[in-house]
Amino acid sequence: MLINQTYFIDSCDDVELNIKRESKLEFKLTYDDSKEIEAIVCVINGIGGDIKDDLYISDYCARNYNVAVLNVNYHCIGNRPQTGAEFYIDDIDKMILKVSLDALGINNLPIDVQSLKTYDEFYCVIDVINKFIERLKKTQELDENYLLYLSLGFKPTKNEYQNYGIMQTIDVLNSLLYTKTKILKNNNLKVILTGSSHGGYLANLCAKIAPWLVDVVIDNSSHVTLDNNLWRFVGFGKEVDYIKYCSAGITHIFKNVKFAASDKTLWTTNKQSPYYFSPARKLIRETLNKDHLNIQAKYPNPKYIAYHSKFDEYVPLEEKEEYVNILKEHGLDVEFIKVIDEKQIDGKFIKDLTHGMGIPMKLLIKKHLPQILQEPLKDKTCKKEISYKCDDLIYTFKEENEQILLDVQKLN
Repeated sequence: MLINQTYFIDSCDDVELNIKRESKLEFKLTYDDSKEIEAIVCVINGIGGDIKDDLYISDYCARNYNVAVLNVNYHCIGNRPQTGAEFYIDDIDKMILKVSLDALGINNLPIDVQSLKTYDEFYCVIDVINKFIERLKKTQELDENYLLYLSLGFKPTKNEYQNYGIMQTIDVLNSLLYTKTKILKNNNLKVILTGSSHGGYLANLCAKIAPWLVDVVIDNSSHVTLDNNLWRFVGFGKEVDYIKYCSAGITHIFKNVKFAASDKTLWTTNKQSPYYFSPARKLIRETLNKDHLNIQAKYPNPKYIAYHSKFDEYVPLEEKEEYVNILKEHGLDVEFIKVIDEKQIDGKFIKDLTHGMGIPMKLLIKKHLPQILQEPLKDKTCKKEISYKCDDLIYTFKEENEQILLDVQKLN
């Protein structure tokens, strides 16, 4: 019989910022209890998706293969409107609004914008501004194509915030450990992680944090550094340039106003803040780090299957090539599929040359899973603890009592 069950468990706190987590970790497991399960396939969603999106994939895999399929609502997965996020405003949003009003010569509003507390109040003010701009266009005081750019934020579900990467990855690993030990009660199952874009990034980060726990990574178009998109990814881009480094652009609310939206985060560029996103915080979140890969390679490592387009608009192919080459130098098993020509577009599996290439997750799994299941289970016996030096900090991850624990120590 096909089992489709959702679980809520305790996972990790925010060790980096010393914040006690309020929310439970939610994950869904699908499998046929009449089969002898050989592997766990963990489908890791990217930004804008959650476990509700993968029901068809989970059902298909569980019916056609001897696998259990795991889907994880990792920390801050609900950070887009389609996954439950709401709009909110903070002090920076109000400051940007005030400066914009001054530039337009609007200084007779019946409310002080600095006193705005809710998005509803903010909306009412923007509605007035939108109509004012429309009048200026009709009198030709503003060009017909003029748009006012303002800032707002995404408030995630469950009162969470964008920690970015670390808590999300530990959530995936903790759900895997819980599944193996407490639900399926079998520690000899293959663990296959698959994801596109941010999901692929988390799959690779899982292999960095706990290489002994992962057998295969199937990665479509993940990023491997934060160099090009650090501020946009983590959420504090509005501190630098709210238009250039927003997490997402929103155009559909008002005709004359465009919003640049950023994730809610506690991280900041302010070096005096205890929440400063220091170089060490960046280094631990990058999978392309030669020193860290040298450490990771000393452990039993997974097989890597990666797809990437030469024309990816977000992640340069050269970065992924460098990452793959370092893995290969260490003797790791890597299958790297580069999409570099329109001739590789078949309209079914590869649909275009942009980020993600339109590759359906179901077909990605279907293409590789049969071969993976035929391959022998590798011996991954080792010390289940790994440490990485990151500038002035040492990050140590260890598996203990069926959970991944993090310890961060400052270097003397």
